[in-house]
Amino acid sequence: MSTDRDDDGGYASPIEEGDTSQVSEFFKDRCVFITGVSGFVGKVLLEKLLRSCQRVRTVYVLMRPKDGQEPRQRLDQLFTCQVFSRLKRENPRILTRVVPISGDISLPELGLSQTDTNMLAKQVSVVFHSAATVRFDEPLKKSVDLNMLGTRRVLELGKRMSKLAAFIHVSTAYSYCNRKEIDEIIYPENISPQKVIDIAEWMDDSMLESILPKLMDGRPTTYHYSKALAEHILVTEGPGLPLAIVRPSIVTAAFKEPMPGWVDGVNGPSTFIIMVSILMPFVEFKYRENKPDGVKVYNCTSGDLNKVTWLDIHRTATPIVNRFPSLHVIRYPGGSFKSHPLHNKIAIKLFHTIPAYVVDTLSWIFGHKTDFVSLVKRMERASGFLEYFTTCEWKFKCNNLIELRDMQNSVDRKVFDFDIRQVAWTPYLESYVKGVRKFLLQEDDSTLPAARRRLARLYYTELLAKTAVFLGIVHVLLTKTSLSQHLLWFFINLIFHIMQRMPKSWLKYLTSH
Repeated sequence: MSTDRDDDGGYASPIEEGDTSQVSEFFKDRCVFITGVSGFVGKVLLEKLLRSCQRVRTVYVLMRPKDGQEPRQRLDQLFTCQVFSRLKRENPRILTRVVPISGDISLPELGLSQTDTNMLAKQVSVVFHSAATVRFDEPLKKSVDLNMLGTRRVLELGKRMSKLAAFIHVSTAYSYCNRKEIDEIIYPENISPQKVIDIAEWMDDSMLESILPKLMDGRPTTYHYSKALAEHILVTEGPGLPLAIVRPSIVTAAFKEPMPGWVDGVNGPSTFIIMVSILMPFVEFKYRENKPDGVKVYNCTSGDLNKVTWLDIHRTATPIVNRFPSLHVIRYPGGSFKSHPLHNKIAIKLFHTIPAYVVDTLSWIFGHKTDFVSLVKRMERASGFLEYFTTCEWKFKCNNLIELRDMQNSVDRKVFDFDIRQVAWTPYLESYVKGVRKFLLQEDDSTLPAARRRLARLYYTELLAKTAVFLGIVHVLLTKTSLSQHLLWFFINLIFHIMQRMPKSWLKYLTSH
């Protein structure tokens, strides 16, 4: 066993004697161009590339000025993210190889200066395009501009790159979610991308909204529709270029790298490990080596390889959340999957909307902030978009992904491990919950005792509240009957029984707050 030492004095992953990482060798002395580096996938991709391909010459990252900060300042701020902590500890000097390029995918020619355009065209041989708007409720005009025209602008730059070895585009596994079976191909569309671009250019928002269902052909959001059309732009306008498309499903917390459970966004429920960033450098290498005809597509989903359902996640994650609660939890975790939309809507109104109004009313009476109703409305809106994906099932074919895995040598299987089949969901979900506490909520393990006491208080408070409501209903329906009296005494005795069985520490905590 030996360790491959980098020119900067850092160390790569341990390797077997006589064997090397083919991917690392491929990126040696190459210049890379990345869009979307400030996003979740972009951050992990950059970190993985720098840590596992330490002989890469330069990584150019497209960044626009934002909130009064220039690209250099934004990049420095990016490096304060926890995802780069391991890299800064092991080989901090390699961060100097990352160079910010001022630009914006929404601008003609990416808003690049002529000097930067010429430099990128001359030096870059590898492109990762992950910039996009991922908002489900984005107006079509903006989705077209960023996800479709943005892709075209990056592609036009790629055409000018004299050394271009591979162009990797990050799409989504749900680009064709209007189909039940999704293969690793690009399916035909009823309306060409250019016609959609033209329509979005001259129609106003109200007109576009009225024809949107017809345009999207069964898709639920402009995000998924625009990503599908972006794939078509690559096919029709990039013939002869070394193109590949990576389609992750819902991106979530890190499995192992750069650290278990790392997450920095709250983009909703999830089922896919962020292995796509580990996969992409290997896609880049193998694409260049094998030079396939046409665009190669990789569906990066768990699917039949390591199937997990929403019900599986609910059953597994609920007890984990109860063991590792947040210190700021406001309701006892519960709920269940509903088999009918009407049942689900009724449950939301009863257990979310009405309680939110009650809490806000009490807060207003006592002079506190009234935020719960607006919070619940935002949650309902988000869950409305997700309902389509939690109530439908798809069959994803992943033959190209499996073939890619089979091509790896022993070193790359360790260094670039994207095999979803090895993931055990229960330990992963526990890591995920802990990651949310640590990385998103900034809560360390020392807060767990207090968080568990708070959760216990919420549990018994909610139980007593539900019992009180039920007793009130029984009393109204069965007033002045012997049955109502018996029921009342039964539930009163039950409450006392519950309180007697509560740990004394919990009872003291409840009565003292």
